[in-house]
Amino acid sequence: MEASVRREILVKAEPARVFAAFTDIRDLLSWFADGAVVGRRAGGNWAMGWYADEESDEGYHVLGTFEVFEPGHRLIVGDLAFSTPEGESWGGMSLSVTFTAEGDGTRVTVVQDGVGQGASWGRYAAGLGPGWERSLADLRAWLEEGRKLPGR
Repeated sequence: MEASVRREILVKAEPARVFAAFTDIRDLLSWFADGAVVGRRAGGNWAMGWYADEESDEGYHVLGTFEVFEPGHRLIVGDLAFSTPEGESWGGMSLSVTFTAEGDGTRVTVVQDGVGQGASWGRYAAGLGPGWERSLADLRAWLEEGRKLPGR
């Protein structure tokens, strides 16, 4: 049986701007990741990396392929895989992000599907919801206040 994680946040920015924050490398490096490769089209890659710590070249990685790329509206990243510096990996997931105009802002809804079961998946899934909550708060801080992640 597969599980799904859903989180959303309201950001005071236009949908096109919020969409760009998920697909523009300069934006991603400000609020989300230490490294990024993005092919801004359906069929393009969406890959992020995070250093395990400041002293290490090893880190965490996520890689997938855009199945849907509709600027200002939605993106879907399929064949999503996440790996750790310890060699653990989880794959076969998908990430859907929708951008809906609401008042003077945009409602961002993130849904990550394909989370499996078992001890290994349980460890991954336990951090997934809180991880998206932190990341979406960082997105809002970046777009509303210009606040970058530490060290950026």
